[in-house]
Amino acid sequence: MPDPAKPLLKIIQFTDPYCTWCWGSEPVMRHIEMAFGSQVGLGFVMGGLVEDVAAFYDPLNKIGGHDMARQVAAHWREASARHGMPVDADVWLDMKDEFKSTWPANIAVKAAQFQNEELAAMFLRRLREAAAAERRLIHRPDVQAELAAETGLDREPFLTALEDGSARKAFLADIEECRRWHVTGFPSFLISNRAGEELMFFGYQPYQRFVELFKRLSSRLVESNQAGDAADAILAFVRRYRKVAPREVAEVFSLPAGEADEWLGRLENEGLVRKQKAGNGRFFLAL
Repeated sequence: MPDPAKPLLKIIQFTDPYCTWCWGSEPVMRHIEMAFGSQVGLGFVMGGLVEDVAAFYDPLNKIGGHDMARQVAAHWREASARHGMPVDADVWLDMKDEFKSTWPANIAVKAAQFQNEELAAMFLRRLREAAAAERRLIHRPDVQAELAAETGLDREPFLTALEDGSARKAFLADIEECRRWHVTGFPSFLISNRAGEELMFFGYQPYQRFVELFKRLSSRLVESNQAGDAADAILAFVRRYRKVAPREVAEVFSLPAGEADEWLGRLENEGLVRKQKAGNGRFFLAL
């Protein structure tokens, strides 16, 4: 008999903190959380987008070689124009002489998972925010530790897991999981139901695509449409997640971008949220 306490469906996202389309998928993931709640569980497998920048080449986006930092910065700006999440692509110019791999940030997420899965998910989000839109160098252990502490993780065991090799070992197990599922790009998603049926699909997906696949795996899901007073609902959303981008409000509440901005502006004028510059966009934080 299926365990009634388990989610009806589970999504595993194969991901990397530096992946701009994983960052672009955050509004959709939050939409799923808001619409389906505990009916759908969310997890992640760390994929390690770039092991060694010296050997990396992405033929699809023509990224690699001595000018890789500028190429990635341009790719982030182009992607931001499409997915709508804020980016500060100049972070790549800041770290071009010292950045060697995305692996250290992935390993940091595994160190966080040793302590608490929920906090690890929050830490992964915090890494995304810091790298994508706050111009933070998340490959550095000191920055990782600072962000871990912000998230509520215990700094000392976090650093110990980085230093003793246990987090790296756990990350390498995730790499093997990626290989098992033939994941070569991020984000990729594995959806499964209680009966063990699975669907694997690759690349950025809109919310409705997830809903279509959910219906193929479960007839019992109940979707909430986030009805009610818009101001109260949006404020509750900001308070729940602490920091949100306007694109996330637009996605979750099915609003045009301008209308989402207008509602957030009203809340700011009422002293209920504050605005924070984030690269080519902004975040809103609950007060």
